[in-house]
Amino acid sequence: MYKRFCVVALWVALLLMSGVVVAQDAAPIIPAVACDEPGNLTMWVWDENWARVIGDAIELWKAEYCPGAEVDLQVQPWQQYWDLLKTNAAGGNLPDVFNMSQDRFFFYASNDVLLDLQPYLDAAEISTDVWGSGMIDPYRWGDDGDLFAAPVNWDTIAIFYNKDMFDAAGIPHPSATWDWNGFENAAAALTDVAKDQFGAAVYTEYQSGYPNWIASTGIPPIVGAGRTQCTLTQQGSLDALNFLKEMYDQGYMPSVSLMGGASADDAFNFWLAGKVAMVSAGSWKLPVAIEEATFNWDIVNLPNNPNTGRSRSIIHSVGYVASARSANPDLAANLILFLSSDEGQRFFADAGGVAPANPALQQQWIDSFGQTDLNIQAFVDATQDSQGVTVFDEIWNTINTEIVVNLFDLGMSVDEATAQACAIVETELAKQRP
Repeated sequence: MYKRFCVVALWVALLLMSGVVVAQDAAPIIPAVACDEPGNLTMWVWDENWARVIGDAIELWKAEYCPGAEVDLQVQPWQQYWDLLKTNAAGGNLPDVFNMSQDRFFFYASNDVLLDLQPYLDAAEISTDVWGSGMIDPYRWGDDGDLFAAPVNWDTIAIFYNKDMFDAAGIPHPSATWDWNGFENAAAALTDVAKDQFGAAVYTEYQSGYPNWIASTGIPPIVGAGRTQCTLTQQGSLDALNFLKEMYDQGYMPSVSLMGGASADDAFNFWLAGKVAMVSAGSWKLPVAIEEATFNWDIVNLPNNPNTGRSRSIIHSVGYVASARSANPDLAANLILFLSSDEGQRFFADAGGVAPANPALQQQWIDSFGQTDLNIQAFVDATQDSQGVTVFDEIWNTINTEIVVNLFDLGMSVDEATAQACAIVETELAKQRP
């Protein structure tokens, strides 16, 4: 979910070149602030496309907000980026500013190597409320929940559905008010054994699958806040997983083997092939669906939990962070605030790809897909009451593949599968704790 920018940037950029513009007269949601004193900074990113886009933004910052400043912007390839950062963190030689991922944040925050951005946000009178909760909550740290990263972009999850299948079955299209019961009823009605057609495929890997259903219960999926415990055996998690397992046992969802794998791509390709009516998938799948779907389709938010009334998407947001040991912490923070501002983020929005974090630019992202009746707004709406990434590298295989295969292919019970997964997660959590 971190390198999707490269896949769709050119596609969306071409659409933007067709004439999509953003109103310039609205008051900025996040204003740019002039620096107090120029100086020299280093900055690391892991993507060449980002480097070009961010580089253009930095040139404007230097010209209009911090004359005399210099930024050495370096691209460290993804395969090396995190190893280099960890090595430099241990040696006290981190770049002044660098990109951060929600699933990696804990290591750097717990080792006190990141600059607290909250005082700078407060001084600029920027309320963190402008961003959706899931976009920034994984970047909070300390007793007061200060924010240590400003978000760059986001991607969320919604339901892609085959309108032709709904129409053929005589079922009304889903609306934003639908709930789990309506979803299950639709999946049942859309399942046709004679046609090898299934109603839904919504259980796959972490961001696109079952954790969204857990999040709607109010439980952080997989791992609790502060990495204190595995949450898969908590009641909300069990309720969500039992709901999905019962749908699978009823035959409304295909097995992992039938789809060809446990990944979100496997489920989405099954939907593109016309084998399933509804699939949970990320906003990054929009270009693929627009180009490849051979049927009428649309998007709707994940169904609301009937007990909590909430529909909660797993969201991932890359962030900008600064080194706590920077020789120019005020300058580093000022650059981050500029890159997060309406003015700075417009460069990111214009480049296409994943959506910019700044709420002032969401309509520009929607408009970048051209003239369409698709409910792309559903992805934007999902940013508000969302769940940020809670997991980390060492448990990805366990939660992306093993528990999915155990539940939706091997017939393991929810109690057994969650207990087995939590045993692995808890072992890794113990290694992570100071």
